[in-house]
Amino acid sequence: MTADLVALRERIAAIAARPRSPLTAPSPARGGGPGGSAGSAGRLPANCVEEPTPFGPVVVRREWFPDDGDREVEALSSCLGFAPDDLRRPLFLDTETTGLSGGTGTVAFLVGLAWRKDEGMALVQYFLGDFNQEQALLWAVGKCVRDAGVLVSYNGRSFDWPLLQTRLVLRRAVWPSPPHLDLLTLARRIFRPRLPDCALQTLEQAVLDLHRADNLPGSLIPGRYFAWLRNGDPDVLDPVFIHNRQDVLSTALLLPRFEAVLRGSDDLHPLDRFGRARLMEARGFLDEAIHDYWRLWRHRTLGAAAPVTSGAVGLRLARLLRRDGRWEEARSVLEECWRTQSYPYAAAIELAKLLEHQARDLNAARRIVSDALRLLALAVVPNAQWQGDLERRQRRLDRRLGFDERRAFALTG
Repeated sequence: MTADLVALRERIAAIAARPRSPLTAPSPARGGGPGGSAGSAGRLPANCVEEPTPFGPVVVRREWFPDDGDREVEALSSCLGFAPDDLRRPLFLDTETTGLSGGTGTVAFLVGLAWRKDEGMALVQYFLGDFNQEQALLWAVGKCVRDAGVLVSYNGRSFDWPLLQTRLVLRRAVWPSPPHLDLLTLARRIFRPRLPDCALQTLEQAVLDLHRADNLPGSLIPGRYFAWLRNGDPDVLDPVFIHNRQDVLSTALLLPRFEAVLRGSDDLHPLDRFGRARLMEARGFLDEAIHDYWRLWRHRTLGAAAPVTSGAVGLRLARLLRRDGRWEEARSVLEECWRTQSYPYAAAIELAKLLEHQARDLNAARRIVSDALRLLALAVVPNAQWQGDLERRQRRLDRRLGFDERRAFALTG
């Protein structure tokens, strides 16, 4: 370790050892932020009020929405490892910022939070009316976070939450840190096979059947905020508040939808069932994954235009069956994949492995590898990886077959 690195670590440790405050210092005086702008209650955004905090006032807009959605969380809890009680107290989070690239100069000027209350959904949006009100905003947000069982966001793990944590570090403040469930990870695993991307608005349309009208693109939101700081026109911010509100509420609507998917509802889209099976496989729930793969394999319900073929399902199913010791069932699936030329080379490799190691039929394994190599030689687009794998397997089988022949000759001689 170099001397410079040792010195840097010692400096970081010294900074970390300084006493920190959980946002309880006296409120700073109101005044101008960068560029001399100053917040004013006379030009607050529509439907906003100022509420007191130990750090001075914070601008806030509050709304309430009736909500009779499904609050069941057992499948989410079992699959993802969250405590059921935590998942029953979710806090939904989304931020709007002064920049889209992050960094220490980026500030969250609007923080939208929602949680279920009684028979409805409480929504609060904390707004940065002036840059020197950031500590008051962070204190108010932290108070909500402290009461949450789990923080739920959409792409918030890589952007919203780290950004807020960065602002806390700069303010030398601390927050509670509840478990964090980011739905983008689930969306990519489950819905990516049938969607062009996993942007929140894509899921709104394809999964929730929600369509925004006159939505403000996220790239224009920072400019709206700076325009408000310059001229104080509250109308320029209305689309920003609407955009943030919809992001938060859509995240809340997605949570029960993911619960329904993980419960394995009968009405799942076939590609969503494939995504569910992949997630179950990745999380170690092999019986659930095999059940879904079997269902798709038997009914061949993915459709001719689906980006995932029945061969891909068959390969995943066969690998899990073989792993579970059910190699005869796996062999039947792989032979069907090979016979129908669905993922033929990958199927041939898997089938050769099974014939060699489980069925102990080296001659059959050798024939499959030879047939696959002859087929690959005729392919319009060659594949060096498959070519190399098949050739190495062929040489291995030749050596084993040759050894067995020599041993048999020695025994008879």
